[in-house]
Amino acid sequence: MKIDPFDSKARYVAVTGIMLALAAALTAFESMVSAFLPAGVRIGLANIAVFAAAVCINLPTAFIITLLKSVFVLMTRGVTAGIMSASGGLLSFGITALLLSKTRCSYVMISVISAIVHILGQLGAAALLTGSVYTLYYAPLLLVTGTVSGFFTGIVSGKVIPLLEKSLAAHKRD
Repeated sequence: MKIDPFDSKARYVAVTGIMLALAAALTAFESMVSAFLPAGVRIGLANIAVFAAAVCINLPTAFIITLLKSVFVLMTRGVTAGIMSASGGLLSFGITALLLSKTRCSYVMISVISAIVHILGQLGAAALLTGSVYTLYYAPLLLVTGTVSGFFTGIVSGKVIPLLEKSLAAHKRD
């Protein structure tokens, strides 16, 4: 069930705010966990909130959450991290929006493809920022870990989104 922004603006703003807060909290948690992973490897937990917003609210709202998540990264981790977040996040959002609206792919498939596109966007940004194609040598590790992360976030999304839809439907005003 999607939230109709015109049904109740207060409800729409509240749910959107919760999704943005969740994305920011998951990004912060992910930053702590990534200290134990190889450099550049991230789990992609915040993408669950963006994906859920795309499915349960609407694509424009998910796009705004993607942008604001990148602003949060910019403010908390610096310019380079903000650029990397935006480059991967915007491409990832684009492919997610396309796959959600034009195909019948599973959440896992969309999440894996989105993770791969996210990594490609970040690798492109890294190559531009460093002025070196040597950053692309990191692609095999990132693509493998991104595929695993995408699979994991797709499974979690497949469990969370139906529960969120059920909760939103139960609290809908008639």
